Amino acid sequence: MPGKGNIHPVVVPKWGMAMERGLLSAWHVDEGAPLSVGDELVDIETEKIANSVEATHSGILRRRIGTVGEAYPCGALIGVIAEATVAEEEITAFVAEHAATSRPVSVEASGPTPQMIDVNGHSLRYLTQGAGGVPVLLIHGLAGDLNNWLFVQPALSGRRVCYAVDLPGHGGSSKDLSGIHNLVDVGDLLLAFLDRLALDRVHLVAHSMGAAVALDLARRRGHRLASLTLLSPAGLGVSSNSEFIAGLMAAGNRREMAAVLKMLLADEVQVSRDLVNDMLKYKRLDGAEAALRKFCEFLSQENRSTAQALAGVATPVQVIWGAQDRILRPLTAAELPSNVRLTVLESTGHMPHLEKSSRVVEAIENWGPSG
Repeated sequence: MPGKGNIHPVVVPKWGMAMERGLLSAWHVDEGAPLSVGDELVDIETEKIANSVEATHSGILRRRIGTVGEAYPCGALIGVIAEATVAEEEITAFVAEHAATSRPVSVEASGPTPQMIDVNGHSLRYLTQGAGGVPVLLIHGLAGDLNNWLFVQPALSGRRVCYAVDLPGHGGSSKDLSGIHNLVDVGDLLLAFLDRLALDRVHLVAHSMGAAVALDLARRRGHRLASLTLLSPAGLGVSSNSEFIAGLMAAGNRREMAAVLKMLLADEVQVSRDLVNDMLKYKRLDGAEAALRKFCEFLSQENRSTAQALAGVATPVQVIWGAQDRILRPLTAAELPSNVRLTVLESTGHMPHLEKSSRVVEAIENWGPSG
């Protein structure tokens, strides 16, 4: 239910295709507090991870309807924002109308679903959201998939078409890496993917290992990139945490996998049981573990310094890093060329697009994506 005049609902959002409910874990503002667009209102936990709901309108938080510790279906009203001039009776009527007319957002109504495409003999899964403008392509990191962008892709797709793709060996893409011998080959496969979709030029957003692939593309095929945003990037001369890599490959049960995944986030509590189980299920897929081992080998071949990695890159580059990243040590501004913009996010680990998604979206939109 949209806002009505100067009254605006705060509802449980739908993050990702499978989300049906969210647990309200914390309010950040009290009733009666003034709000600006972008202020954090409330934390919602899903079965996968937690995130904050932000104010989409300025005004005052007139009602806190949702209770901390309670779970609500997607679309449920948990708060009301309105100006001080709006009468209490109008707020009460708005809440009653919302209860009478709204329906929970179902899985079936979750919007676009992933598609499969054959590229040079490899079956790649991808998700498209939005339309128009210069496209954005999102590339995940080691052992990730397109669902890593569940908070970022919908926000970016409000202005332009946005694609998230599973790299070969990952997610729903085929696990056979025949013909892929290094990250250059991975980059060539992505170029072929863009060609199949008739995408001449894209804004490239890449995380961790995906950033190493993106840097290679910027060096070799920079004319295909309108801008480059690197999140916690590999490929910039920083060595990966060998304990994490070894633990990821060795983990065979929930306890071991949980210990590994906790290295990814500044707030270890966000590592849910479902997140752990999903990673274990992925590793048990036929060919998945062998593909991961190959990608670990590809990463080990990256031995460029920061200067070498960025040499000849004409594409506008920004780097976003979590200050508490335990997988790749954050570089400082002094270690990067002056034309590379660096944003360091406090209380953030190796997954800024999950931990501080709104800040990441803001940085991307204020940096490259125009047109």
